[in-house]
Amino acid sequence: MDPACVRFELFVDDVERSLAFYGATIGLRPAPGYDPQGYVPVSAGQVRLGLQRRTALPADHHFRPAHFAGPRGVGVEIVIEVDDVHASFARARDAAVTHGGKFEPLAARPWGQTDFRLIDPDGYYVRVTSAD
Repeated sequence: MDPACVRFELFVDDVERSLAFYGATIGLRPAPGYDPQGYVPVSAGQVRLGLQRRTALPADHHFRPAHFAGPRGVGVEIVIEVDDVHASFARARDAAVTHGGKFEPLAARPWGQTDFRLIDPDGYYVRVTSAD
């Protein structure tokens, strides 16, 4: 079976804060009628993330409370390709800080792409890059 797409599930402290961050920075939106106390899928184009309150995980889940003592997503970089990385950066730069996150500047990379990095309010690391 060939993979059709990839979706990431992010376990966050505050779903509403994450919804505001991802909506303002990269335009991810939930489906109508979402419940911020439960699991909330957000998407734009082919990008799909799931947001879930980490405290809602069952006690026997792989990610026990001790896993959340440090930065989230250690060793994983979520990469999102966009058609216009300059416009995406202009949108995301101020919105990231306003919504409790951080950003790293837009830069041309040695491998031929231009990108910037976002750190969401829970510490997940997202690279937004040109598609070429």
